[in-house]
Amino acid sequence: MDIRRNHRDMSPQQKSAFIEAVLRLKNNVNSVLRPGQQSRYDDFVQIHKNSMGRGNPLAPNPHLSPLFYPWHRILIRQFELALQAAVDDPSITLPYWNWQLGGADNPFTSDFMGGNGDNTQNLLVTTGPFSSTQSPFIVSVWDEGFGDAGVRRNLGAAGNLPSPETVISALNRTPYWMEPGGWENVSERELHNPVHAWIGGNMMEASSPNDPIFFLHHCYLDLLWERWKYLHPNVPSFPQDDLSTSTLVFHPENERAPWSQSFTVQQALFTEELGYRYEYL
Repeated sequence: MDIRRNHRDMSPQQKSAFIEAVLRLKNNVNSVLRPGQQSRYDDFVQIHKNSMGRGNPLAPNPHLSPLFYPWHRILIRQFELALQAAVDDPSITLPYWNWQLGGADNPFTSDFMGGNGDNTQNLLVTTGPFSSTQSPFIVSVWDEGFGDAGVRRNLGAAGNLPSPETVISALNRTPYWMEPGGWENVSERELHNPVHAWIGGNMMEASSPNDPIFFLHHCYLDLLWERWKYLHPNVPSFPQDDLSTSTLVFHPENERAPWSQSFTVQQALFTEELGYRYEYL
């Protein structure tokens, strides 16, 4: 059973191993979707780009939808498994970031996620292991055409990170889906979207997984879905409708599948059935 933990609780050795796995997936593992044209890391960028209606759009779109949580759960779990395979190390797991910046909570350090973008270089990140100037981490998938080859950020330029009080307020919402005040509706709007905006750069684009912080952000959202279920044991984890038996879509019909297994919504409801859990909720 893979155990996910807050990045602040990782040892320096665990952080280094995680970084090495990301770099290996970016540089040494060939694409399944476009062999020879991009890396396996870039496949996950392409899938998310398509899911946002760009490139070769996916239907249904898993954003602004009850599918948001189960779809992203499978996406980041498959990324986690790809990291393990890239370095042949099953101890590699996704860490999460709780959207706090004080002390050890801050992931934007030179030895982990790297810092802010340089506003004299079109917001390119110039520090840390995912800076194109410091290591071989080259962006290869863009929303349209071609763009900068490096990760871009503009930390804090737009809005604010969710406060702990905002998180608690969202966790108190029921049911799972109800416009405008259900758990999914409020959390996607008030927890998910502001973090993308606050980080800026690549994270404001459909191809947002170009920035590895995407996976720490969505890992925390995945944990919060688990916490929400724990807090509301008598509320269905997902709406009991036709969507609940549907198969999650990760590729258009005219493209190959990114992985061999398909997943229904029901198969995405329980983390331990997917082989992982959180160190604590």
